[in-house]
Amino acid sequence: MRKKRKNRKRKKSKEIISTRILLLMVIAAGIVLIFAGRYAFFFATEAGHDPDEPYPVKGIDVSVYQKDINWSGLKDDDIAFAFIKATEGSSHVDENFEKNREEAGRAGIPVGAYHFMSFESDAGAQAENFISTVPKEWGSLPPVIDLELYGAYSENPPDREEVCRMLDTMLEEMEKRYHKKPIIYTNNHCYRLYIQSGYEDYDIWISDPAVPESLPDGREWTFCQYTFKGLSENIDGGRKYTDFNIFNGSKWDFRLYR
Repeated sequence: MRKKRKNRKRKKSKEIISTRILLLMVIAAGIVLIFAGRYAFFFATEAGHDPDEPYPVKGIDVSVYQKDINWSGLKDDDIAFAFIKATEGSSHVDENFEKNREEAGRAGIPVGAYHFMSFESDAGAQAENFISTVPKEWGSLPPVIDLELYGAYSENPPDREEVCRMLDTMLEEMEKRYHKKPIIYTNNHCYRLYIQSGYEDYDIWISDPAVPESLPDGREWTFCQYTFKGLSENIDGGRKYTDFNIFNGSKWDFRLYR
């Protein structure tokens, strides 16, 4: 009798386990189907190419200069991404970075943070300034190093070897921290001076109002800053000029890029 009872219990336990496994498999299959359907919908609606709108994904880059920003309003205006200034040099932190990052996130706008590179500060200290300021978050855009000439360097650019040595250190430290290859922001002049014939593994964010088909050496750009004088009622009530940008691809391409 005891053996029969034990066998019945074992059989019942196996049936319960089998039922639970089957239920989990059904739930898992349902989740897969939901996600597959979701991405199929996005692909169908976002992957197409419209010759009248070759760059449908538009964004902005901002700093404390833009003051008060209505991020929800920008989202309603189809702003699809934002690069927000985080740091500069080895110690400066943009005072509106945290506020802008949090409010843009709440509005559902993907954000990335950028660092303005100084030629006068230690590269390791600059990377540490950025890393200690910018949290590592799922879904964020890659970190950005802003490489451009400023002040007296506009007339007397630093040597390529020295700039590349600094840039290499910062790129390496940022990639190590965020597990994403950083984006290099620059203009055509600096691109020719420091980036051309190198850095092929890094995406380029080029500043060029002409919106070129390619970079000076024929490479593709990933982002383009096409105006410094964009205006929006959602940025300090339309009183402050803002940089507007485009992504080189479809809405579907941008979804995959993130």
